[in-house]
Amino acid sequence: MPSYKSDLDDEPDLSDTTSTNNPSWLEKIQQTVRNILQAVNLFQMPVNISEAAHVRKEYDESSAKLSKIQTRISSLTQKLKHDFGPEKEFYSFYDRCFESKQNKYVYKVCPYKQASQEEGHATTRLGRWDKFEDSYRMMVFSNGDKCWNGPDRSMKVKLRCGLKNEITDVDEPSRCEYVALLSTPAVCVEDKQKELQHKLDLMNKEQPLEHDEL
Repeated sequence: MPSYKSDLDDEPDLSDTTSTNNPSWLEKIQQTVRNILQAVNLFQMPVNISEAAHVRKEYDESSAKLSKIQTRISSLTQKLKHDFGPEKEFYSFYDRCFESKQNKYVYKVCPYKQASQEEGHATTRLGRWDKFEDSYRMMVFSNGDKCWNGPDRSMKVKLRCGLKNEITDVDEPSRCEYVALLSTPAVCVEDKQKELQHKLDLMNKEQPLEHDEL
């Protein structure tokens, strides 16, 4: 019978490629594929866990710093909206409170925030910061806690020149309307200027009389 050569006879015999006799053939193919993928940045090596943790830590620290900076900017922006006087003389009042104990009450005045009256663990708001009056000689706190069957509490704090910041003479001349006196160096410069200006005015008035006598 005539013999026919099958096309399959021309195919290479791959049976040996997967045998244990030639284990390096497949490894070479795999390595070549890895090299190609690495060359085109399509192959990603396993991430080192310790390195990932370090990057995460740096990210968290940077995020925390950014949050603090944003909070600081917001606080400064809010602070600069306030009226600190024509010469910014009341700038030091911000974020400060002045207290005075009288009988069973402790009065607390916090410029740009609120005024309150404390008795034990109970706190009554005498007013929220409103504004300056009387050419920056009085601080006004309004819309405090409501009096029983009466108006909302309010407080006016008069300012006078003093060597230190000190609340004195808290009184309630009208129902739920409080007044207090705050001694502070913040207004001493203005007082001194007024005193010098008054002396200068007196000198100017006396000079014409001296010229007339001559």
